Amino acid sequence: MMTENTVNQETYAFAQASIDLRDRPSPDILRVLAIGRPGVVNAYVMTQFQLGYARPEEWSRQLPTINPGEVMRILTKRVSLAES
Repeated sequence: MMTENTVNQETYAFAQASIDLRDRPSPDILRVLAIGRPGVVNAYVMTQFQLGYARPEEWSRQLPTINPGEVMRILTKRVSLAES
């Protein structure tokens, strides 16, 4: 059974790992989230590297989610959309 203290500790731990995504808002910024078990997330990151989309070091470190055994990694890319 979860106590209020346990919930508060989990919420605090999650808040500490949060990333502020409000930096330099721009229509040219794309953020990709990979969320799942650590092995699945890392496999996805490596697949994106093999496809030439993003190097592994461009992704954030693994961040815990509120779900046990689940992590997320965030990729922030600047994209260029050709205006017609």
